[in-house]
Amino acid sequence: MAIADFEEIFFHIGGFGRFQLSLFVVSCVVNIFMSAVYYGQIFMTLTPPHWCRPPPEVSSLNLTTDEVKLLTLPRTTQHSSEYDSCVIYDVDFVEIVTSNETWPNASWPTTTCANGWSYNYSLYYPTITSELDWVCDEDWRPVMAQSLFFVGSMFGSTAFGWAADRWGRLPILVLANVVGAVAGMASAFSNGFIIFVIIRFIVGMTYEQHYSIAYVLMLEYVGKEYRTLLANTPILLFLTASNCALPWIALAIGDWFFLTLAMYAPLLFSILFFCMVPESARWLISQGRVEDTIKIFERAADLNGKILSQEVIQDFRAYGEKQAAIAEGQGRVSVLDLLKTPVLRKRFLILGLMWIVMTLAYDGHMRNTENIGSNAFVSFTVLSIVELPADIVVIFLMEWLGRRYTTVVSLFACGFAGLAIMLVPEDNSNTILTLAMVGCFLITMAINVGMQYQVEVLPTVARSQGMGTIQTVTFCAALSSPFIVHLSKYGYFLPYLVLGILTFVGGTVCMFLPETLGENIPNTLEDGETFFTNQGFCFNPCKRKRKNETEFVAEQTEVTRF
Repeated sequence: MAIADFEEIFFHIGGFGRFQLSLFVVSCVVNIFMSAVYYGQIFMTLTPPHWCRPPPEVSSLNLTTDEVKLLTLPRTTQHSSEYDSCVIYDVDFVEIVTSNETWPNASWPTTTCANGWSYNYSLYYPTITSELDWVCDEDWRPVMAQSLFFVGSMFGSTAFGWAADRWGRLPILVLANVVGAVAGMASAFSNGFIIFVIIRFIVGMTYEQHYSIAYVLMLEYVGKEYRTLLANTPILLFLTASNCALPWIALAIGDWFFLTLAMYAPLLFSILFFCMVPESARWLISQGRVEDTIKIFERAADLNGKILSQEVIQDFRAYGEKQAAIAEGQGRVSVLDLLKTPVLRKRFLILGLMWIVMTLAYDGHMRNTENIGSNAFVSFTVLSIVELPADIVVIFLMEWLGRRYTTVVSLFACGFAGLAIMLVPEDNSNTILTLAMVGCFLITMAINVGMQYQVEVLPTVARSQGMGTIQTVTFCAALSSPFIVHLSKYGYFLPYLVLGILTFVGGTVCMFLPETLGENIPNTLEDGETFFTNQGFCFNPCKRKRKNETEFVAEQTEVTRF
């Protein structure tokens, strides 16, 4: 029986077994890495509660800490119990206290914190923000550092994506993790803003490729009936658990220097991936390396307890040589080829806009935890826990509703949750946190679908470059994410207003994506242009899935005869 499509090889080597399990383990590990690389900076740059340090002579007055604050600090508003973090009364405190004058007096003049700041570490720990006094007029520095992380990601996604299509997925996977580990640990030794943002830029360059290549490799080596489950389980179990644990690991370590080393050093273990992860079979075929692909399949069949007959090997060799000839005829494929034909161009642009919206919404929801409730660690953990049911629900919805409907419904509902926060009074923090949890739940669902959507829509010959370009554009837009969160300084609801509008736009655009449930992954540019084109706007993926399941059983029966 001749092999007409790459997916047919899984009938012979197994769609999931010990071979695929090793890839699954690697995907789980890199999800732990992702938590540190992406969210680590939040806990490196947290801003502990702070106030202006009084002049040295105040210490001679034998006042308690509360009395000193009462004497020297104005309130944020006339009837507020909170002290202003960035100004201090500009009077002679010793003279006022010794003269028995009534204090404080709201009419006293104020000035900036000329003597520096004092920090409250009862619920926090020393961070680079408190160590270098990036507060008040300098509070833009942590925001800028987070934005420059995305600038690095913008350049890195393009460079690493091109390199992965040129030299292979596996070496770039290891390189991205090793560079991220070295640069991440170097962050701990930063003693100034310039060196810190340069290093964060380098760490940002490795983000996305340090885990997405493992994600793509795993999906390429499993049968299509297992894709959704295996794509989401590492996120469900390991990314969510890592996110929940990260705040408490930070608190337990209690210092940003040692926290940084602890977060990034494990990435060095990625060197072991050379022993655990095979090169992409689809990429090898596109490079004409059919015999290397066959060796991988022979190993996979052996690990999975299957017998790969010489007849099947010969059939696949013929298929691989044909695909290699097609790839050679196309010449060196670049991301620009995704824009040359109308169908691929439309899908590529929609995927790009979808990822811009989802990244801004997801990042905004998670980063804004510092501004929700009274404890940033609890808020971050609560929103991270919400990802657990979202990861579970999306697995079933993707197989029931399909990719498109799940994405569209999730984005629209997330938009409603964000806009609803505008109707909640600022002092009702529990309701705001609840709506934020709903928004985080929904955007987590959408982004999980989005990760799989790219792999299933973009053809193999340009997949890494296409995904890299999408991420480059996404990270260019994500530069604004920390500044969207910073809008909470002017109104608690403003970040959610912006994110709500964005997700509505994203949901509308995603209605024009194809449904890929139960479909083969496209390999060539021609596949990418012709796959899924027989679908109408109201295409029912459930009906197609039942048909594919019937065909799958029939094909397995046919294979058994041989």
